[in-house]
Amino acid sequence: MNSWVLLFPLAAALGYALSALCLKRAMEEGAGVLRTGFVVNVTMGLMFFPILLFAEGPLVEENWYAPVITAVFFFLGQIFTFLALRKGDVSVATPLMGSKVIFVAAISVILLPEPVPIAWWIAAMLAFWSVWLLRVGRPADKSRLAVSIAFALLSAASFAVCDVLVQRFGAEWGFQRFVPLAFGLVAVFAVGFVPFFRDPLQTMTRAAWRWLVPGAVLLSLQALCIAYALSTYGSATAVNVVYSLRGIMSIVLVISVGSFFGNVEGSAGSAVMTRRLISGALIFIAVLLVLVG
Repeated sequence: MNSWVLLFPLAAALGYALSALCLKRAMEEGAGVLRTGFVVNVTMGLMFFPILLFAEGPLVEENWYAPVITAVFFFLGQIFTFLALRKGDVSVATPLMGSKVIFVAAISVILLPEPVPIAWWIAAMLAFWSVWLLRVGRPADKSRLAVSIAFALLSAASFAVCDVLVQRFGAEWGFQRFVPLAFGLVAVFAVGFVPFFRDPLQTMTRAAWRWLVPGAVLLSLQALCIAYALSTYGSATAVNVVYSLRGIMSIVLVISVGSFFGNVEGSAGSAVMTRRLISGALIFIAVLLVLVG
């Protein structure tokens, strides 16, 4: 695998960190989990659909169910993500979602024909401990912390299955066909949210839309980067180790520009900052292991 391919998950990590802050603010402005999920997933479907126009070759008849299953797991991952962000802090939920690298490494052994190098397993473990050190943010409401952690881990597991499926079937179907179909189905699934909206979409405040739209676009673009890297170049474990840098990026953004997004998580003591520094060192070593492994 060429090292430059890892620029895709690196860009995705930054995009995710920014989108998480935007979507968190949108939900705080009254967008709600269901309306946020609807707008984000429909945005992805609309942004990805034009790629289908560039598809070449015959339609794959075998494994016709692959885009459907991939869409289901991605859809579940999105729901768990929004619930985690709504119930907890970005600086707690986002780093914990980095545990996805462990799920990816384990699922890859089961579903993919290629072995996972030992260096990648070590990198995945380091990345996991890195994000675990970051888990302590500002849990003012401890009664919700366990629920937030559970949703973050469920999100990580769902997206891990999705990533492995994209690598497994993306090359067979072709990026231009597989990814638009899968994300188009995600947009269709999102229509099921509409009957359960607490308030109609048109009643959403202008302040909520101001953050929801850029959050949806950023989340779509980062998903596109990951899907392209996985379906074209594979190496789901390596891609996700680099992608786990989103936890570090989220912390940096919360501390540096969090106030711009109305986020007040940046106030932390020296103990928390020490853990974050150690975490940054671990994730850096993990990335190096992927590059040389």
